Amino acid sequence: MVKMFKRGNGKLYLEYEAYGKTVQKSTRLPDTPQNRALVKKEVIPALQRKIISGELNQEKPKKFSYYSEIYLSDKTHLKTYKKVQKYVGSVNEVLGDIQIDLLKKSDIKDWAREMLIARTSKTVRNYLTSIRGIIDIAIDKEVIKHNVAHNLKLPSHKPKEVEPFTPGEVQKLLKYANEFYRLYLAIGFYTGLRTGEILGLMHGDIDLKCRVISIKRSISDGELTSPKTEKSVREVPILDDLVPYLKGLNKKALWIFPKEDGSYLKGTNGNHYREWCKLLDVCGISYRKLYATRHTFIVSMLKYSDLSVLEIAQMAGHTTTQMIIQNYGKYIKGEHLKIDKSLKLFTDKSTDSIA
Repeated sequence: MVKMFKRGNGKLYLEYEAYGKTVQKSTRLPDTPQNRALVKKEVIPALQRKIISGELNQEKPKKFSYYSEIYLSDKTHLKTYKKVQKYVGSVNEVLGDIQIDLLKKSDIKDWAREMLIARTSKTVRNYLTSIRGIIDIAIDKEVIKHNVAHNLKLPSHKPKEVEPFTPGEVQKLLKYANEFYRLYLAIGFYTGLRTGEILGLMHGDIDLKCRVISIKRSISDGELTSPKTEKSVREVPILDDLVPYLKGLNKKALWIFPKEDGSYLKGTNGNHYREWCKLLDVCGISYRKLYATRHTFIVSMLKYSDLSVLEIAQMAGHTTTQMIIQNYGKYIKGEHLKIDKSLKLFTDKSTDSIA
């Protein structure tokens, strides 16, 4: 039933049931006998027909960003919430203003193509997971029927490989770095710790007497957390080359890399990022992310140390040796050509020893 009433602003309003709730809507007409007659004769009957047909019980499609807010509100309990929030925020910059029922598969493909310029396929798939979840919410609300992000084939893409630093580049960086980066890079290059693991180090984690660093925590998305995996909780040996950088550390704060107020450093963005880019420029080195220090350590260990792949995986905090072989074996080029060429494969001696 539709009711007509007047508000203090002198305008006529209608009250009725729609979308499962009571709705009050202005007619924008002043309260006059003529307008009351018009509303009763034309407006109310037209509105009642829509109510009877069910047209007003269907929610109208809204912008992509509306459903993304609902999606995020359902994820607040997750440990990875900040990462999901980052994904959704990035996606909203491109798709947020598109009405959900007008969103096309081609819109998402165009977005993915742009993303793949600077990111890996794995990262883009993580973003796509959020996109699919957001669209599913619109499906649950019955404003659309199909999820255009399902079964989406990403454009062909060959990700840019992360190149380890050469020994010469390592020496340059350590020579010209400021106090902060000299210590950070030394730890990164000589231990292979992840970025968050380095920032999460406390003075108590470094034992120069026993020559080990205990990895107990990490900093991810600005939050103090546990290391990446169970295997990431580990002890890493302090190599001779790292010892000089760790001696005489300022222990006024708990953290190896504190902020001015003594709390832990949440990341290497802002001024630290600009300092990193400036250092690379001074050294004449092409841009790499700080994470490349880890790649450099692992590749150098594979090339120059006598450690087994298992031992290197344990130092790096990898779950399996397979990850070392898959991710870093490709950088070991030409090592097979250095074998002892006097090796005898097919001789009577070798056959007899087997028999």
